[in-house]
Amino acid sequence: MLWRCRLDPKLGALRMELDAAGVFEHCELRSWGKLAVLVSTIAAGLTVIALVGWWLAFFVVPVLSVFATATAMLGHEGSHRSFSSSPVRNAIVAYFAFPLFGGLSTLYWHEKHDRLHHGHPNVEGVDPDIKPFPFVSSRGDHEKCGPKSRWFQRTLQRPLFWPMATLMTLGMRRSSIVHLMAYPKRNGGRDRAWWIELACLTAHYLGWLVIPSLIWGPLATFTLYFAMWGGVGVALALVFAPAHMGLPVTNGQSHDWIHQLETTRSLELPRVLSYFFIGLDYQVEHHLFPKIPHKNLPLAAKITAAWCMREGVPHLSEPYLRALDDAARFIATRISADIDSGSAPLSTNGSARRPGARLGVGLLLAGRRFSETKPRVRNKTRFALPRVGVSGRRRRAPGSTSAMQFIATSHRARYIGESGGEGVSK
Repeated sequence: MLWRCRLDPKLGALRMELDAAGVFEHCELRSWGKLAVLVSTIAAGLTVIALVGWWLAFFVVPVLSVFATATAMLGHEGSHRSFSSSPVRNAIVAYFAFPLFGGLSTLYWHEKHDRLHHGHPNVEGVDPDIKPFPFVSSRGDHEKCGPKSRWFQRTLQRPLFWPMATLMTLGMRRSSIVHLMAYPKRNGGRDRAWWIELACLTAHYLGWLVIPSLIWGPLATFTLYFAMWGGVGVALALVFAPAHMGLPVTNGQSHDWIHQLETTRSLELPRVLSYFFIGLDYQVEHHLFPKIPHKNLPLAAKITAAWCMREGVPHLSEPYLRALDDAARFIATRISADIDSGSAPLSTNGSARRPGARLGVGLLLAGRRFSETKPRVRNKTRFALPRVGVSGRRRRAPGSTSAMQFIATSHRARYIGESGGEGVSK
């Protein structure tokens, strides 16, 4: 079973302190207001492009990509059930932001992000964020690839990293469709969640591509669509990569909460930029307690940092531009060298730390070697990471009498026991 805070008195004490400060209380009205602002801005931008002229897209699309990324991240909050106290409203936000607005399957996102990434951050062969096809971030993953893939990683991974970040959303959409097609076989048939997902994805492509193509033509429609969502891919990489890049990648399972602290770091941002990160600049607190609403994460970060100092455990945090600089330097100088380097030294518990095992999330695998440029650590104490086997099993959602009730129960129950962090333990 994955770790949960109630099983560890020490982390349970932190949760009690956070609970007393009110950080688990939802700010739903403000979140709905933010969602309305984001979606309205995107709609206004697309309307201006259509009425004024397509040449305006060169200036408006980058802005729309940022707003679209923030909208998707509100769906991420609904997926973690931190958007609202209501399971139904959490599910509505997740289904709106992911399949309907973004063309991304929520079933796929649950599997990839909630279960695999949050439950196993930086675990080689398990966390999908450290091996976005066709790239790798560790020697072990490189050695498992075929000859052509290894040649690509040695030769082209360095120059193509940043340009291919524009294809991230395209790859995620492809994975969503593949996951949706395989879902009935793995789950004993097509349940209501599958049909709701299919309806939302169909509506996405009808609304974004088919209907606009009939009005403005396919060339302008598809160009605008891929330009905007290509920008979203880059923005997503810039959001997720600095949180884990350059931190240890383990080659065995670990579910201890110390593992979450050692493989995650928070990013220090100006308040205006933090607005668009939807709490994902406070990655340490988000990984420990995914159910904290993003509005309350700044307060949670202050409490958690002070608690980590008192308890002698690491709390990693670094200015965003420094992390981004690490990413650029690693992409330019380190990837090929790390893949071709020799054996890595053993970690404190005897498990191998591979020379290329430096995490880069999504398509932005970045950061200098952890031993060369460390993020600011509020406490220098380091810990061995225990290796614990996986035993979590998927629970099927119970039947219900209405579609909304089914969405809520499915959204809440399907992955209980499979995601990392306290937020799924209830």
